[in-house]
Amino acid sequence: MNKDVKILLRKVGIFVLPVFAWICIVLIVDPFNYFSVSNLISIKAKGKSAQQLNSLLYNAVNFKNNPTNSIIIGDSRIRKLPNERIKEITGDTYYTMYSNAAKLNEIIDLFWFSTEHSKLKNVLIGINFNLYNEYAYANRVADVKEMIDNPFIYIFNNNTAETIYLTLKNELLGISGKGGRNKEEFWNYNIQTIAKNHYSKYKYPEKILERLQEMSAYCKTNGIKLTVLIVPIHLDFHNRLMDYNLSEQEQRFKNEIKGIGNVIDFGYANIITNNKACFGDPLHTTDSIGKIMVDEIFLDSLVIGREL
Repeated sequence: MNKDVKILLRKVGIFVLPVFAWICIVLIVDPFNYFSVSNLISIKAKGKSAQQLNSLLYNAVNFKNNPTNSIIIGDSRIRKLPNERIKEITGDTYYTMYSNAAKLNEIIDLFWFSTEHSKLKNVLIGINFNLYNEYAYANRVADVKEMIDNPFIYIFNNNTAETIYLTLKNELLGISGKGGRNKEEFWNYNIQTIAKNHYSKYKYPEKILERLQEMSAYCKTNGIKLTVLIVPIHLDFHNRLMDYNLSEQEQRFKNEIKGIGNVIDFGYANIITNNKACFGDPLHTTDSIGKIMVDEIFLDSLVIGREL
């Protein structure tokens, strides 16, 4: 072998070996269970890291790998609906396909993603007024689908690298609990800042109703039971919409989604929305409230929730 060839092979090796090493690391850690070829890293460490950094990708991959014919889709607020309790009542296994800060167009995209991987029977979708806004838009589902379809994008994605680092940290050092966040300060931050972000800039979403109607028509054609859930948010947060003159827009939203499916509304003034003890923060209810909602919806015994 001549000297030039040796030099070339050495240079190729300098490039290829790190790439090969990285691929091995991804296969071993695999925080989103994309390949599921290694069990050296605990499910708890992977799940904690992946849900924290990219819940959308984590849940989409898991659904693709383990599809069910019953599904819950929404933002982080629908996480509190206990799937185990739903199965006790109905006998059906539900999968919760949520994404932190999901937008309504993404929730609709996730519905169509779900139809590609399962013959759906039951669909429950969480939709609140703050999502019914032209400015509440993101397009992360397209990126996730591209990543799912192309393993090289997954392997060499910055988000994968960051999640691998956090997964290894959690595995080696243990999963740390939440910091000592002052609940009252965080509550007030949500009321003052987050609510302003949600309500201060509003434009009626011209195309969203049409997309919801397409989804509804598909469900009717294919015998899928579609339920729309308006989850409770605390009145401190909800009533900020009046500061921006959006009360009529909220009522328009509720009137328009009536025809989409069976709509259950917990998002009005009631014993849940007026009680801080029912919430971890103004937007997210406690586990006990999640169970109450599930019992009312799936036992057909509405007491607090009301059918629109």
